[in-house]
Amino acid sequence: MKKFDMDATITDIIGSGICRRSEKIQTLWSGYGEISRYIWEPKPSSSPSSTQSFIVKTIAPPANINHPRGWANEISHKRKLRSYEVEANFYRNWAQQCDTHCPVPKLLGEYGFSVATQERPPSKNTKLIIMSDLDADGFSNRADTLSVKQTKVVLSWLAHFHAKFIECDDTKEQHDLWPIGSYWHLDTRKQEFDAMPDSDLKLLAIKIDKLLNRCKYKTIIHGDAKVANFCFSRDYTRVAAVDFQYVGSGIGVKDVIYLLGSCLTENQLVNNFDTLMNEYFNFLTLAIQLYHPDLNTNNVVDEWRGLVDIAWADFERFLVGWAPSHPKRNCFSQTITNRALAQIADNHL
Repeated sequence: MKKFDMDATITDIIGSGICRRSEKIQTLWSGYGEISRYIWEPKPSSSPSSTQSFIVKTIAPPANINHPRGWANEISHKRKLRSYEVEANFYRNWAQQCDTHCPVPKLLGEYGFSVATQERPPSKNTKLIIMSDLDADGFSNRADTLSVKQTKVVLSWLAHFHAKFIECDDTKEQHDLWPIGSYWHLDTRKQEFDAMPDSDLKLLAIKIDKLLNRCKYKTIIHGDAKVANFCFSRDYTRVAAVDFQYVGSGIGVKDVIYLLGSCLTENQLVNNFDTLMNEYFNFLTLAIQLYHPDLNTNNVVDEWRGLVDIAWADFERFLVGWAPSHPKRNCFSQTITNRALAQIADNHL
């Protein structure tokens, strides 16, 4: 069999001209591939100003998988492979609906996925997702932590993304995304659940899962809305999102609590959590009125607000089994989790 020629394949997809890899941006989780920046020159005689950059996400699972926290197994492997299929589906079928309030990369091409037209014999192990370069679009800054003011910019993105897809068109059926968005939901994390010590949280984990998944108002959630998956303008007044491997059906506050836990310190959370949740719901109200003016925003906000602590406890459940010593498991997180458990007991949920 002829050896897979990645650069030639990318050139075929992008079109005539010269495509060359300019830099590796990062390695994918557990060494499943990499994200690289490419440069496209339309013809050899072109001027430097006519060159364009784009991003290639290469999925090529290693022969020997080494999970950073020791969870390498067939279940994890299949979940990752499915996540890349879901990501390609999102960029192909849903991303074009995102507007300037919730920008995402544009799909330029793909390779190795079942619905893509193949001009070359498919490689057995390699898949490609080719996207526009957010750096070139003005989103060149990345962050590990955020100020409260900067966090509000991401909350606005999330609110518009959630509002855009709330009660989304059933004709698409969402079967091309995860039935339940987020990488930590219980059905896909049974081994981590089994690893939990006995506790009230473990005892109520199934009930928590049902409360989140049986709500009336659902949308498409990002599913991995940590700060590392957002790209900012230089002044941090605009933001775009990447990495849609765990996008699927759910309630927006799952994304919100995960974001806040990823970008703020425990002290920031203690002092600003309620204020930031109010900001999100204010953004959500305005965004629903923008995209779905006939929808009763109060009903959506009331339902989701009542599940904020439940959503936090759900993620805490995942961490207890997956990484019990994780720094996100702090006093604030445990306080919110205990509040959720009391909410369930007091209201007989």
